Amino acid sequence: MLTLKNKLVHLSNLPTMPVLLIEAIQQIDNEQNLTALVDKIVQDPSIAIRILRIANSPFYGMFREIGSLREAIVLLGLNRIRDLLLSICFSNVLSTQHKDFDHRQLWHHSMAVAECTRQLAGYTGNSPEFAFTAGLLHDIGRLVIFLLFPDEFIRIFNEPASPLIETEQRILGFDHGEIGGKAGQHWNLPVAIQEAIEQHETPPVPGSLKSLGLLVYVANLLIHKIEQSDESALEKDESIHSALDILNISLNQAVYCANSGQQFADQMLVLC
Repeated sequence: MLTLKNKLVHLSNLPTMPVLLIEAIQQIDNEQNLTALVDKIVQDPSIAIRILRIANSPFYGMFREIGSLREAIVLLGLNRIRDLLLSICFSNVLSTQHKDFDHRQLWHHSMAVAECTRQLAGYTGNSPEFAFTAGLLHDIGRLVIFLLFPDEFIRIFNEPASPLIETEQRILGFDHGEIGGKAGQHWNLPVAIQEAIEQHETPPVPGSLKSLGLLVYVANLLIHKIEQSDESALEKDESIHSALDILNISLNQAVYCANSGQQFADQMLVLC
């Protein structure tokens, strides 16, 4: 079984993230640098076109067609453009093709959790930009396991009856949240995002704060329930209710955020 020490050695074999993705993550809440980042997007027609396609999608419901990236910035805002850039760059990270790795399903789930987390943040005073990024990257550990430990990944994939976290712990000695957090450290992601990735499967305990990790935890649970067409079970899920109580968010508000997340992911999957 792999130990923590062995795991950290393997992280040196991870590929580097796309430069634009890293820059977009590191410039959260820094509008001056974000403007410079947009200037770089303008120089990449393929990314600019994809952003325009998304901005003109029914999800945003614009009253007229957006014809340029500059116009999209004015109507959607710098931070929303950054979110779209993150989504597109992240789709490139998940471009791995393998019969045992459904990258499109993981990307769709990540998009849905990202948008759901962003909207939940609006009720709590957390940064929507940090929330979107943490939600987007919360399952990055699953990709890390696939890249670094392919044989173990296949064993985990072939044991669907057991809870994923338990199976990973038994086979690897750690789970995708833990390895994802360490990968975030390896890539020099903001500490709050590293922690949210590591904590996204951890239920809250009495006295828990309104942390970024708790937001992602709730968003992940909500999206999983909706993906399973099990929205009615939300009423009975004590884990979700406990977390929402801490966040002071109603179930109706949470379900609205989750449905918006699903709609955003559906649009992204079609347009990207």
